Amino acid sequence: SSQVRPRFYWWPCPPRAMATLPYVTVDAFTDVKFRGNPAAVVIFPKENTVDALRLRASQKSREQVVWSKGLMPARTALAGKDGFPPDSFLADVAREMQLSETAFVKCRPPPRGRSQPYAEGEAGGVGLSKKTTRVSFGGVMNGDVGGSDDDGAGEDDGVAASPALSFVSSTSSSKPKIDRDAPVYVEYDLRWFTKTGQEVDLCGHASLAAAHALYELGPGVVPDGAVVRFHTKGGLLPVSRVKDKQKDDDPVDENEKKKKKTRGPLLELALPCSAPRLGALGGADEAGFASDDSDEEFFETKKAAAGAAGAGAAERAKESKESNHDDAKDSTINDPPPNEAGCFFTRDDLALALGVKARHVESIIGRNSIGDVFVSLTSVVSLTLATPDSGLIRFITKGGRGLVVTAKGGSVLGDDSLPVDFSLRFFAPNLGIDEDHVTGSAFVGLGPYWQTRLKKKNGEEMVAHQCGKRGGVVRVAVVKKKGIRGALDETKVMTRGFAVSVLKGEILCDGFDAEE
Repeated sequence: SSQVRPRFYWWPCPPRAMATLPYVTVDAFTDVKFRGNPAAVVIFPKENTVDALRLRASQKSREQVVWSKGLMPARTALAGKDGFPPDSFLADVAREMQLSETAFVKCRPPPRGRSQPYAEGEAGGVGLSKKTTRVSFGGVMNGDVGGSDDDGAGEDDGVAASPALSFVSSTSSSKPKIDRDAPVYVEYDLRWFTKTGQEVDLCGHASLAAAHALYELGPGVVPDGAVVRFHTKGGLLPVSRVKDKQKDDDPVDENEKKKKKTRGPLLELALPCSAPRLGALGGADEAGFASDDSDEEFFETKKAAAGAAGAGAAERAKESKESNHDDAKDSTINDPPPNEAGCFFTRDDLALALGVKARHVESIIGRNSIGDVFVSLTSVVSLTLATPDSGLIRFITKGGRGLVVTAKGGSVLGDDSLPVDFSLRFFAPNLGIDEDHVTGSAFVGLGPYWQTRLKKKNGEEMVAHQCGKRGGVVRVAVVKKKGIRGALDETKVMTRGFAVSVLKGEILCDGFDAEE
C-alpha cells in the first residue's frame, strides 16, 4: 500500500502591527511653495488626558517611562522621556527628512491634579489661582504700543490684538476673576532636530511651520482665536494668527485679491530678545550695555579655540595678503574702531571667511546669548556675492551656533515685494547647515540691533529679506512692555510671516527598543 504523505502548507506570518505617524512639510516665511525655509513637522497622537495623569502619578521614576517594542502609544505614561519617542528615533527621522530642521509636536497634558483642558478665558489655567494673567498688547507691530496701566492699554480697533506677546500679572487677595477677553491657549511640547540628528534649543522657522500645521488641522485641534503656545528648551514660544494690516491698507488689484483668498493667515511668533555684544568676543561693549554671566566662560572657550585652530586661519590670511597686495591694501582702508581691538578674530579673518574684501566688512557687531556671531557688510551686493568658507566660519563661531551676516537695505521680487529695511544670510556649519534659507531665531539678535541702528520706535515694524537661494521675508518688531505693579519689564522680538504646506505623508514605524 502506498503511504500517504501529509501535505504541509506554508502560511506567511501575519505582519507586525505597524504604527504610522503623520507628517507635513511646510515652507515657512513665504506664501509661495518651494520658497522660504522648509521644515518637516511630525505630530504625535493626542493622549488620553485622564489615563495619562493616572498612570503618570503611579510612576516611581521618569526612567521607567519607555516606549514598548512594537507599540505606538498615545499615552504619556507609555512614551519615552517627556512623552516623546527615544531621541535616537527622533534623530533618525530628522536625518531621513534631510531638511535643515524637523519639528516634533506633542499635545501637552494639563498639570497634575487637573484632568480637563483649560476653560475658555482662563489664559492657560492661571485664572484658577489667586494670580490672574492678562495679555495687554494690541497692535504692537505698527508702533501702537500702549503705555498705560489700565485695562484698555494697547487696544486698537483697527488692528487685531497680538495675544502671543507676553503677560501682565497682578495679585489679588479676593476671589479671582476670569478674564473673558484673555486668549485661549493650546499647549504643545515642541522639539527640533537638524538634518545631522542634532537637537537645537531654538528654531524660529520650524516653530512657525509647526503652528501652521496645527492651525491647518482645523478648530478641532486649535479653536478659532486660540494661541498655540509651545513649550521648548528655549522657553515658551507663543504663535498666533494676526491681521495683516499693511496689506489691508494698501490698494490691491484683482490678482492680489485672488492671492489673498488662497494664502493662509499671517502668523506671529514671539521670540526672546538677546542683543549681540562685542564683550562676548573679547571686545569692549558700549557704555551701559548689560553684561552676561556666560560671556567670560564663552570667551575663554573662544581663546582656546583660537589657540588650537587659529593658526591655520592666520596662515591662510598671511598667504592671502602676500599673494594679493591689493587685498592687503584694502584691509587698511577702514580701520577698525578701538572697541573691536580685543576680538579674537579680525575683519581680515571675516573677509577671508566670507570671500569678500576687507573694506566690505562694515563692523563686527558681537555675539548674543544663544551663540550667534553677528557682523555687518557695507552693501547688499557684497552680502549677496559672498562665498563662505565653512572651515573659517567654524573658527569664527567655534563654541557657538552660527554666523549672521547682515547689511542695510535690499529688495524682494514678486507679488509680496515690500520696502526692505535690512538683509541677511545665516551660516551654521557647526550644526551641519552650511547656509540656512530663512532663520527666524537670528532675529533674536537682529531685531534689537536694527531697531537701534534704524531708530525705530517701540513696536515699529521692520521688513527683512534673507537673500539665500530660496529667499524669504520676515517682518519683525521689538516690543518692550513696562511691568505693572512691580513686575519686571519684558522685551520680545515679534516675527511675522506666512507659511504654506507642500507635502503630507506618514512615517512607518514598527516600534522602539527601550531607551537607556
